[in-house]
Order: sequence, then structure tokens, then C-alpha cells
Amino acid sequence: MSRLRTLFHPIMVFIGVQIAWIVLMAVWINWYLENNLAIKEFAQKIRPDLFTAEIQWLILFEGCFLMLLILAGVYVIFVYWNKQSRLNQMQSNFVASVSHELKSPLASIQLYLETLKYQDVTREEEKDFVETMLYDTQRLSGLIDNILQSSKADPKSMAMQFQPVDLGSFLREVVKGYKRQFEEKNCRVKLEIEASPTLNLDQRALSMVFNNLISNAIRYSPRGSTLSIYLHKNGKYWEVNFEDQGFGFDKKDLKKIFRKFYRVQNEDT
Repeated sequence: MSRLRTLFHPIMVFIGVQIAWIVLMAVWINWYLENNLAIKEFAQKIRPDLFTAEIQWLILFEGCFLMLLILAGVYVIFVYWNKQSRLNQMQSNFVASVSHELKSPLASIQLYLETLKYQDVTREEEKDFVETMLYDTQRLSGLIDNILQSSKADPKSMAMQFQPVDLGSFLREVVKGYKRQFEEKNCRVKLEIEASPTLNLDQRALSMVFNNLISNAIRYSPRGSTLSIYLHKNGKYWEVNFEDQGFGFDKKDLKKIFRKFYRVQNEDT
């Protein structure tokens, strides 16, 4: 069964079609050249005016053109299949990654709830458990928002809801939500806010961006690393810069990282 799958893999089929096309083209040209004289004699007996030198070359050209047209069609089909196959693979990887991310906070919430149910805990421990569960529910909410947005056919069509937001305070709240994750990986966050402007922003979209940047920085950086976040003004624009100590990615991936479901091909991812 595995040999049959390998044999009928689209790449193998594509190679086979190319070989068949080359052989067919060679056979066609060879046949035409070998039988050209016989065809010419036969045509001259019927309609001598229909087998001039121009018509001979036209017949040869038409045959070659049709062959090239078939080749182009096969190539277009293969390119489309290849792109669709890669998209399906990236989507599968995305679903697997998200499924793992969803299980983690759910397992944490279940553990703390069972602890509260079956064990006697102090008031301070209970307060700590509740804070942790609230944090895990926020993580779940963020993941679900990511899934809902990624499921849209055109993310650019997402309706934005702009309202005045204190960017500095908003950034502090987002970072504060990752306090436990920073502690678990023994990571340090360095937050520098030059000033705190009030801007018209979509909190949901901006929160999604910041959460993705921070969570990826934590996930793909070594233990004991530092995440530096800077909010400052550059000319007439406000910039938020993130600097982590993760493994990063190659320049060739810069144009691809904003593609839907794209993940950098790295053993650490």
C-alpha cells in the first residue's frame, strides 16, 4: 500500500507526465520527419496546393504548440496542488498546536478545581488558585479569539472598533497577565514606557497582536531570558518594540510569516 501511495504521489505523477510528454514530442517530430516525403507525395496527388512548405511548417508548429499547451496545463495543476498541499499541512500543524495550547489551561483549571473540592486549603491559597484560574480563562479566551479570526476567509475584512485607549496602561495590563508564565520559565520582562499616549485603537485586535508576540517570546526563548518592550515616539508615530532572546528565524521567512497558518520550519517549533 505504501509503495502504491509513493508511486501515485502527485510529484511522481508530475515527473511521469513530463517524461511521457518528452517522449511523445520526440516520437511526433521523428514520425513527421520520417513520413514527410510520403505525406507530401500523397497530398500532391489529391491537392498539391495544400502541401506547400509553409503548410508543412504550420502543421509541425501546431503539433508542438498543442504539446506545450498540455505541458503548461499540467504544470499549473501541479503548482496549484503543491500550494494547496502546503496550506493543508500548515493548517494541520496549526490545529495540532492550538489543541495542545487549549489543553494546557484546561488541565490547570481542572487541577485547581479538584484541589479546592477535595482538599482543605487556606484562604491565601484559595485566593492564589482563583487568580491562576482567572489567568487560565484569559488564555483560553485569547486562543479562541485567535481561532475565530484565523477561520475567516479574509482577515482584512474584520470589522475594527476604534476607541480611545491609554496605550501605556493597556500594555502594562497585557504584560501583567503573563506574570505567572514569566515566573514559570524564570524569565524577566523589561518594560520601558517613554510616555503614555491616548490613541484611537481596536483593543481586541491590538490585544491579539501583543498576546501573540509575548506568548511566542516566552515559548521560544530559553529559561532565564529577558523580554524587553519599549514604547516610544518616533517622529509622528508611536512604536512598540519587542526584543526577546529566542532563536529567531531566517531572512527568507520574513515575507512568509504573515501568511495564514505559516510556521517557521525549525526543529524548535
